[in-house]
Amino acid sequence: MKRTTQLAHIRQLCCIGLHGQALMPALLRAVREYVSADSAGFFWVDTQGEMTNLYADRMLSPSLMRLYFERYYDGGEHPFRKAFLKRARASEPVTSSSPTSELTKTAYYNEILRHLDAHHVMYAVVRDQGHALGQLSLYRPRDASAFTAEERNAIKDISHYVAHAVNRPKELLAEVEFVDADAEGLVVVDFQGQIIEGAAKSLNLLSMALKREFNPAMPPLVTGDSVPPVLQQLLTLLQRAILGEPVAAPRIAIDGPWGRFLLSVYALDDDSGSPVSRAAIHIRRQQPMILKFAEAMGSFDISPQQREVAMLLAQGRSNQQISDALNVSANTVSYHIKQLFVRLDAHDRADAVTKVLAGA
Repeated sequence: MKRTTQLAHIRQLCCIGLHGQALMPALLRAVREYVSADSAGFFWVDTQGEMTNLYADRMLSPSLMRLYFERYYDGGEHPFRKAFLKRARASEPVTSSSPTSELTKTAYYNEILRHLDAHHVMYAVVRDQGHALGQLSLYRPRDASAFTAEERNAIKDISHYVAHAVNRPKELLAEVEFVDADAEGLVVVDFQGQIIEGAAKSLNLLSMALKREFNPAMPPLVTGDSVPPVLQQLLTLLQRAILGEPVAAPRIAIDGPWGRFLLSVYALDDDSGSPVSRAAIHIRRQQPMILKFAEAMGSFDISPQQREVAMLLAQGRSNQQISDALNVSANTVSYHIKQLFVRLDAHDRADAVTKVLAGA
């Protein structure tokens, strides 16, 4: 994809109207296409430089994240706040580094960075009107090349778009249409609500579903933790269903800053023949339809104006509303829509949206 097309895609994502947490999974994928990286992350900070939240393509396992917060966040040679404030005070907002041989021998590198495959790192301090909002980080493995000055400048060029999204209030838009995202997991609990087991991705996903943020004061759920009352209630419903009572299905939809999550609870059979003592919590994340549409449109090499027309069309805007929003003539809007229909082999607006989403 051309660099100009990638830049237009990032700008469009940041201007959809969704806040940073809901947007970040899609935005980080777009950033990694814009500047090649193995993974990326964003760290929200407060006015004192303390981390208030984070999201990464490759999240640490919950146990390692807790280890990081307990052992390295405030202590050792790489405390987060000190390092962030140093970057925030620097004249250059985007920097990069590769570890020295001495660093690769430290516990911090081997217990944290190695698990992220974060050998070469780029750091971009994201600001709004001079105020630091957070840090965008890109990572490459040991066998990749270090980040270049040209790549640092490319990230600098998109920082104001990222700031626009990050600084938006956390509430999701009213009347948002949701579709399934490519994220689901399974966590096993007992009927007292204690977590017995779950893969790292599943535990992080459950933490997001329960509206948790990732910071030293609120680390992700780990094995041995108890689930909150909303899931305890589902476990109670499941127990009653097992006893044959006519109760509602033990499932719930939770809307939060990370998106919508569908949680369902199922009994797990015990091969020993003893009464059922464990349950599985299935988690599926959903994302706003318009976000999935924007991601799908990112692979289309079309003009920025055609991209804007397509997005407004997907939001159900009329030709006149699109004309008013983009300050172009109705004839121009009609032309772009016809070109999109030809490109997608679509017969009408609904067909065009369906075909774009089908290719996501």
